[in-house]
Amino acid sequence: MKQRLAGLFISAYQLTGFKVKRFIQPSDLRDLKTIAIFSTTALGDFLLNTPAIVAIRNKYPDAKIIMVVHKRNALLVEGSSMFNEIVYWDGKANDVLLLGKALRSKKLDATFILHSRSPYDIVLATLAHSRIIIKDVYYNDYLGRKTFALNRFLSVNYDHRGVNIPIIHQKSGLLEHIGIDIPSLDMVIPVPFTPERKDRRTLGIHLGASSEERCWPIDNFAAVIGWVLAKYPDIDVELLGGPGEIERNNRLMSLVAESEGRVTNSAGKTNLKQLVEKVAALECLLVGDTGPLHIAIAVKTRTVAMFPSMLYTDGTRPLQDQELHQVLTAQEALGMSSISVDDVEAALRIQFEVVDKVI
Repeated sequence: MKQRLAGLFISAYQLTGFKVKRFIQPSDLRDLKTIAIFSTTALGDFLLNTPAIVAIRNKYPDAKIIMVVHKRNALLVEGSSMFNEIVYWDGKANDVLLLGKALRSKKLDATFILHSRSPYDIVLATLAHSRIIIKDVYYNDYLGRKTFALNRFLSVNYDHRGVNIPIIHQKSGLLEHIGIDIPSLDMVIPVPFTPERKDRRTLGIHLGASSEERCWPIDNFAAVIGWVLAKYPDIDVELLGGPGEIERNNRLMSLVAESEGRVTNSAGKTNLKQLVEKVAALECLLVGDTGPLHIAIAVKTRTVAMFPSMLYTDGTRPLQDQELHQVLTAQEALGMSSISVDDVEAALRIQFEVVDKVI
């Protein structure tokens, strides 16, 4: 219904004389002066988009790039040399008219919608008078149909539904389709940061995820922490997370109360940039399929990463520095609890012993 209403609105708006340039060729993208890039969803989505963002910046080093991003990711973009201007938007219907007017004043040559909510992103780019609108259309956007209902309002229709490929490969395929090479698939942190100083080796643990089915049982985390404390007297444990992890972390802390001060809880005590700096200082991060995993990948911190199914593993698993990461995948029918404590302990043993050999 939302797509249908958006289509009617855009069709009516086109009566003003605005038309998107359809079926562009690489030559149409040769001389872009002002570019908007949309990545208005979660932290992990934004980081998975960074290889494509870097490629766009490299392709157009002299262009003015306006980054449209969710406010929650502000500390990863403010002050970055990659962007000339930042616009905050949550990807929803609110502020579309106001933002459309503001972006229209920027005289956009092109808009790259890497990850944002349909149909409001297309409406916003249309209101901004962006003559070229390029969008990575996600599987769910098709709503079970053969074609995306709003294709006619986009400059490029690139369909990658044939195979389940990593999200980063989706972006590279989209850009290569229009003549923009992605020289590296490595995720990056767009702003400068300094790893936190730590006096002792530290295992970071992030318990939460975007949905309950992606979360490993708290009792299992407690068992792993007990094993780490007993087997590795030189390794401490730090529980990470934002405000949403406070309750979960407190429950875990109650289960490891006899840890003699070797377990600390940082949930809700750090902003996003501070979280990056904490993760960069860890020996290893035990984490599910969530934003801090992608932070760890970007800053080259070792991980033991737990995924709820092969579908998620295929989409967001580490592609860079694969030797740094141990990936565990749950049996979809059984849920995250099918990843055993023994599985996690074995993966952590590999990570700790590799570091021990280097030391």
